[in-house]
Amino acid sequence: MKSKEELFKTKTFCMMPWVHMHVWPAGKTFPCCMADPNCDIGNTNEKSLLELWNSGRMKFIRKSMLNDRQIPDCRRCYELEESGMRTLRNSSLENFGHHFDKVLGTHDDGTVDELNMAYLDIRFSNLCNMSCRTCGPQFSTGWYDDHKKIHGDPGHPKVLQVSKNMKTWFEKLKDVLDTVEEVYFAGGEPLITEEHYKILDYWIETNKKDVRIGYTTNFSLMNYKKKSIYDYWNSFGNVRVAASLDATWERGEYLRKGTNWDRTVQNRKTMIEKCPDVYFEITPTVSIFNCFNLPDFHKEWVESGLLEVDNIRINILLDPTEMRLQILPDMLKDKLRKRYQEHIDWLNTFTEKPHNALSGFKNLLYFIEQKDYSDKIPMFKEITDRVDSVRNESFIETYPELKELYDVE
Repeated sequence: MKSKEELFKTKTFCMMPWVHMHVWPAGKTFPCCMADPNCDIGNTNEKSLLELWNSGRMKFIRKSMLNDRQIPDCRRCYELEESGMRTLRNSSLENFGHHFDKVLGTHDDGTVDELNMAYLDIRFSNLCNMSCRTCGPQFSTGWYDDHKKIHGDPGHPKVLQVSKNMKTWFEKLKDVLDTVEEVYFAGGEPLITEEHYKILDYWIETNKKDVRIGYTTNFSLMNYKKKSIYDYWNSFGNVRVAASLDATWERGEYLRKGTNWDRTVQNRKTMIEKCPDVYFEITPTVSIFNCFNLPDFHKEWVESGLLEVDNIRINILLDPTEMRLQILPDMLKDKLRKRYQEHIDWLNTFTEKPHNALSGFKNLLYFIEQKDYSDKIPMFKEITDRVDSVRNESFIETYPELKELYDVE
């Protein structure tokens, strides 16, 4: 086996398969949230966490990484790193490299004896109060009825859960909660998920308040069954809130159906008042919908005091392909380059350079150039028009800056 230093220098090794498993709302399980959705390692509705920990696919992934072999499971990180983006693979080496003894203990067939969930990321349910354009019924109950009208029956119940018996499954999960160093809550929408609060209550009861807690939330509902999330956040020492906010006002409300932008702004003001020490960032997923509005959104929130200039972590949408930035025709790409360059120039006026923000917008410029998917424009228009029809909305009226997209034959 290569040494730690040698493995960490490769472009394929990642700590995730030794410290983590990622579970979708219906129980489909992966080595991490960035894994290719066609490369699951099993399902929690069929096997225990321990069985999944050493499933055939999981052992294959570990062996491949130890031998510096690229695998389809990890294609998203490979592609993003080629565009200069920082990925979950990169952060895993920094945050969990101290668990390298688990790597050293890997058997020749890829088996790891101890189930070590140092990093917990289980999407307990697809329960969500929104139906974002780039999402679907697997991750949002809000999408279910629209999907039936547009595409037909999704082929699964409206509400998906990681187990048919959530009470029993949660009791078994307690076996790993004591060893968790970092947890990531997402969804569905985590702030309306019962198990999210059960985990926090368990850690408060057991005085485990040093766990690193991270969120991706639509930032709309801050109270659940008379419980204030602000009170919970103040009970822990290391909380990071990432708000999935993509665009402002009517653009944001169209893209993330169910958003009330006035309420979003008020929630942020309340958080500043009640949780001044809790880290907050926006994590826009950049797609065809919000690509032009993003600089204005970022600047508006910085100048209004709602956001520190560097507290933006840009995610680039890869799937579905027809919603990527790269479908833009050349004339719109030219306009977008100019818009991003102007924003980069504004960021460079700050005395203390906002490196995250600068890197994010520079990476967008680089990403735009990597591939041309303009042949996907007809597919984008067809899908968008069908959703518009069901929701009585209009893409062109909401995004007049993208009208030229509809002029392309």
